[in-house]
Order: sequence, then structure tokens, then C-alpha cells
Amino acid sequence: HFCIVGCGYKAYSWPVNKQGGTAPDANKFGTDLSKQQPAETDAWYSPAMYNIVSQNGQDVHIVIKPDKACVVNSGLGSIRGARMAEMSYSQQRNTELQRLTDPMVWRYGQMQPTSWDDALDLVARVTVAIINDMGEDGLFVSAYDHGGAGGGYENTWGTGKLYFGAMKIKNIRIHNRPAYNSEVHATRDMGVGELNNCYEDAELADTIVAVGTNALETQTNYFLNHWVPNLRGTSLDKKKAEFGSEPVEKAHIIIVDPRRTVTVNACEVEAGKDMVMHLAINSGTDLALFNGWMTYIADKGWLDKAFIDASTTNFNAMKNANKTSLEDAAKITGLSVDEIRKSAEWIAQPKAGNARRRTMFAYEKGFIWGND
Repeated sequence: HFCIVGCGYKAYSWPVNKQGGTAPDANKFGTDLSKQQPAETDAWYSPAMYNIVSQNGQDVHIVIKPDKACVVNSGLGSIRGARMAEMSYSQQRNTELQRLTDPMVWRYGQMQPTSWDDALDLVARVTVAIINDMGEDGLFVSAYDHGGAGGGYENTWGTGKLYFGAMKIKNIRIHNRPAYNSEVHATRDMGVGELNNCYEDAELADTIVAVGTNALETQTNYFLNHWVPNLRGTSLDKKKAEFGSEPVEKAHIIIVDPRRTVTVNACEVEAGKDMVMHLAINSGTDLALFNGWMTYIADKGWLDKAFIDASTTNFNAMKNANKTSLEDAAKITGLSVDEIRKSAEWIAQPKAGNARRRTMFAYEKGFIWGND
């Protein structure tokens, strides 16, 4: 699985000199493959989901295909996940031949392949020398993290077992970060942990606010399998079961992006233009928009005061320090006063019966990396 979405895939392998058949008892699908299959059948795989790889010294067919029973992706395949087989190392089919097959060590002025025994022995010797000289606090590791098409899990699992399980390392940094920490450390410091929502939130929200995220392209399965049902109104029964007598309708969506993206277009197709608001702000003016929203919503009293009292400090000082009128926010962002006011109402104006509006905020790396 990949990124925040955690899509399910199933992997199948079988000897390269063995084939199944079209009869239901002769293939893994248990389906009569001599007949035309329906449009959304699970009994198929694309060329990108297939390869021939070496397994325990033997050539095998491999198929890695989306799991239709997984509630996260329901058989949908992302551009990375659906290519895991194709992106595997295969001498037989000449795929990903640039991948390393052995550990590399710097010797005689260049990187050279070596054995795992030699590589781990070198790691052990260097580690012992550093600890003997400076103690455990003097040992720092810079490690690989993330990775697409199958490499991420394998590599991160391997380094994790070595450094955390075997060596009990104290100091380590990963990926693009100065430590083994979050990519959104500023929001974490403010008490908003990353990856803190459930995928069903997108199906249950009254309003979705997407900032800096082009979800159809960058989180395709999450968007198609969880946002779209709410935009279409097909998750209304789930909302009614969850919220009882509280008023529910299909979702409104606010997309904050200087560009008109394919996500904006898809949302208009699925929800109708009257349920979609595209705020094409001037680039880099997100905070002015947020402060305008905050000021207007706070002045209207559309707040969860009990939550603010229990979970925040100095809220009034924050409000006063960041107070931004609709007019000032409009001047900075390039939006109209009406656009900012209406979007704030979609976010926080109570529903009938004074029920609080349930709003889900989705924001991506283009936003968090630029504003931490």
C-alpha cells in the first residue's frame, strides 16, 4: 500500500512453466473465463499488474492486483499501486534493471557491490568504533524512507529492523526531515496530528475543504472511493444511520487552488456546480484567507466553545493577533468578499435545528511544506 491511503492489493505467484485454464476450477478467480466478463469484474488484471521475477532462485509469474474486498480502494488501482508488478526487478522481462541487486560500499574511490555479510560487518565495525569513541549518543543514522512500486515497504522494513530492532539506535533522520518525525511538525506542535481522519469522514462530511490538494490526480483512490459517493449523494443512508435526526444532504466542497484542476472539474460533474466552490486565490495567500474565515466565523459565534476551552490556550489572543476583515482578505487573496463569506458559511454555519456543520479539511504537501 502507499501514502496515506493504504490501498489493499493481492499478490499471486506460480511457476513459470505452469498455466491455468478458462474453466472455473482451473483459475484463481473461480470464473468461466471463456465468457465475456462484466465491466467491473474482478476476474482480470492489466499488463502492468504482471511480471516474471525470481523467487527462491526460480522464475515465477507474479500478479499484483487491487483487492476488491478492501474497504479502502474497493478494487481501484492507483498509478503506483497498480504497477507494482511491472516495476519489479525482472531480468526476464527487462524491467527495473537499474535497481541494485547487492549492497554497495565505497572502496577504492568508487561505489562497488559487495555481499550482505561484508556490508553488515562493515556497519557493525563502524558502529562499534563510534560508540567506543563517543558513546551511543554520538551515533547518527541517515536512512531511506518512503518509496513507490513496492520498494518503500521493503526498504523501510529492512532499515527499521536493523536500526530499531537490532541496534536500538537513538538518533536517526529519514527522507526530507532532520529527525524521525512528521512532515507537518508545525501542526503537530499545535496539537493537530497528521493522518488524523478516517476515510469515512469524506463520506460523512457536510462540507469538504481541499487546500493545496489535487485529489483526483494525487490521491485517486481516496477521491473516487470516498469523496465521490458523498458528492453524488450516495452516502446519505450512511449519514442518516450515523447522525440520526440531524439534517443531512450530499456534500458541498470548497477547493482552494490558484489553478482550475481536474479535481474541480470532476467535482462539478459529480456534485453539480452549485455544490462546488473553487477559490482561485492569488498564489501564497492561503493564510490571509484562513484568517478571514477565522475572523468571520468567530464574530458570528459559530464556535465549539467547550472544545476551545478544553483543548486550546490563548484563543482570544490568537483571534486578535490574526484578525482579518473580509475586505482585507479579499484584497490580499484576489477573491471577492462574497466568495469568502459564502465559503465561511459552507464551513461553519449551523444547520437546521442548530446542528453543528461537519467539515473535513484536506490539505497536501504543497501547503504544509510552504507554510511550516
